[in-house]
Amino acid sequence: MISLKPRWRSTLEKHRAKSARTERSGSVRLRIVAWTFLLTSFIITGLIFTVREILISDVGRGANSSTESEIGEFRNFAQIGVNPQTARPFETLEDMLGSYVTRQYTGYKEQVIGLTPHQIIFLEEQDHYALTTGYRLHQDQALLTGLRENPSNSGIEQTPAGPVHWGKVAVELRTDQGTTTGHLLVLEYIQPELDAVQHTVFIMIWVGVAGLAFTLLVSWLIATQITKPIRNLRQVAEHINDKNFSGRVTVKGDDDVAAMSHTFNKMLDRLEEATLTERQFMDEVSHELRTPITIVRGHLELMERTEEQEQTLLLVDDELERMGRIVSDLLTLAKSERPDFVQPHPTEVSELMISLDSKVQVFANHRWIIADIAEGEVGLDEQRITQAMLQLAANAAQYSPSGSAITIGSEFYGQGGERQLKLWVQDRGPGVSPEDASILFERFRRNNAKNPATAKQHSMGAGLGLAIVRSIAEAHGGGVWIAAPEDGPGSIFGISLPAPSPPKKTQSITATYPPQNEPEKS
Repeated sequence: MISLKPRWRSTLEKHRAKSARTERSGSVRLRIVAWTFLLTSFIITGLIFTVREILISDVGRGANSSTESEIGEFRNFAQIGVNPQTARPFETLEDMLGSYVTRQYTGYKEQVIGLTPHQIIFLEEQDHYALTTGYRLHQDQALLTGLRENPSNSGIEQTPAGPVHWGKVAVELRTDQGTTTGHLLVLEYIQPELDAVQHTVFIMIWVGVAGLAFTLLVSWLIATQITKPIRNLRQVAEHINDKNFSGRVTVKGDDDVAAMSHTFNKMLDRLEEATLTERQFMDEVSHELRTPITIVRGHLELMERTEEQEQTLLLVDDELERMGRIVSDLLTLAKSERPDFVQPHPTEVSELMISLDSKVQVFANHRWIIADIAEGEVGLDEQRITQAMLQLAANAAQYSPSGSAITIGSEFYGQGGERQLKLWVQDRGPGVSPEDASILFERFRRNNAKNPATAKQHSMGAGLGLAIVRSIAEAHGGGVWIAAPEDGPGSIFGISLPAPSPPKKTQSITATYPPQNEPEKS
């Protein structure tokens, strides 16, 4: 059995593979959604960071403003220098700072502390806060000493309760006993507000994620709607080939995409008109040329020939024969464009192969061998497939040395609906180069690696035989291929035809009791 390993693919298979790669390379919708996702993510991220910085900055400005306001209020109080309870001047610095501190209602986030050389003055409620939070600055002697000795009048300190904005004002009290110097500290605990900011940012992040998901959904729907005309155009273009220009794109609206679709339809109209003209011209020319060629050849056969005229008339007769074959091939290619070019019907493959074996024997000077015979019925046009296989056989005979063995065969490949029938001819010629293999089934193309013994036969062809083979295969919904044999030089030319497996028939057995052929027992 011959192992078929395709080395090069036909032009049609390359085109289909390229189309598949293009289709997998990406979607315009995905690119639109991806760019929308990136842009929206950038905007949302920038917005969240901007709002976070603004809120944190507001917290700092609020703390500074509150500290400055408290210090300004104390300066006015110290400038008056009168105890509100006795309406008399303060006698000690402790009385002044204690009177001011006890009159403040600072709450949880603020603390006012009076510092004298011998005493720390604070509200008793601050001790309750210290028990709750585990820390209050009036209990931190080291930090109080540092703030008292700090040359700056304001700043931010990191504490176990978080960052603290502080402001400091020095105060002097002159009495008869002398001058006493102290300080008033105003503290703003901003960690609660920072926690509120973080909570707000956390909410914004979740809202941003939800908004991003909604944006992706909306952008996908919008991109789908925008690219729908482009997808329709691509689908129509995929079904357009050299035999079918009937597809048209539905045009809606008056935008740029609609204009592109309208232009595409006009292009298809021109291509269809040009193709119909070409087909009609090919058909008419082929018909018109066959008659005068036949008449000329008939008159040449009736002419009396002298020895001097014999060589010239033989040359003319050979050229007329070649022209007749070219015209016949052109007529076949013209007919291949018609929907009734092939008329499939159930055909037994084994009988087709036996018939082919008897017909290829006409190509003398070669040994013809049947390698494999597939058995089963396939829906195909027996005459057209025979024509294609005989063309492959003639091609193999032209390129193979005289007396060499040429093999034909068939086999089923695949299962179920994907099953195919492969028919092939293996020659012993010089082989096919990759450059020739890619274009060998196109019209007016011939293999450059000729057999010198059959050079005259090569020159008689026009390079339409393999194009006819491809047209017949494609009309059946199949394709053509070239493979390299594993057991020596040469090439394998073949065609693949769809041959789905017939559904398996199930048998049902109906049992009766008692059996009708046995008498009932009484």
